[in-house]
Amino acid sequence: MVVEEIQITFKSINVDETVRFGEKLGRLLVPGDVIALIGDLGAGKTTLVKGIARGLGVEDKRAIKSPTFSLVHFYKGRIPVYHFDAYRLKEIHDMIDIGSDEMIFGNGVSIIEWADKVFGCLPKQYLKITLTAISENERNIEIYGYGEHYRIILHKIKTI
Repeated sequence: MVVEEIQITFKSINVDETVRFGEKLGRLLVPGDVIALIGDLGAGKTTLVKGIARGLGVEDKRAIKSPTFSLVHFYKGRIPVYHFDAYRLKEIHDMIDIGSDEMIFGNGVSIIEWADKVFGCLPKQYLKITLTAISENERNIEIYGYGEHYRIILHKIKTI
């Protein structure tokens, strides 16, 4: 089965706009959703996660930090949120060794920063978001949906 991709692009002019976009996206997510984040250091991945977590009902936005040294953080919202950071991982097996498959294929929403390092751990259907810095404040946010469920999410996000 070939999973088609669909893409939209959003331009954020500041941090607050990136957070608001993430919040809108978070409101559309359901248990089992997987978000793969790609972008250079400082591109805004963790900022976007703050918004997604807020949209998922995580109230303490100060709790949202990059899990670079612990590899995964758990946040309690209307749906459990698993926030991974694959930056320091050397290979896909390192991601599997931390029990990621139980979380990614579980009942929460999984958000993976530096997902390009661990694509082999992802399900066939997921949402890939690539953040690119245009200037100090501006970001291009390209969103690719793989699978019908994510096609519907992208259609909804374009209309809000």
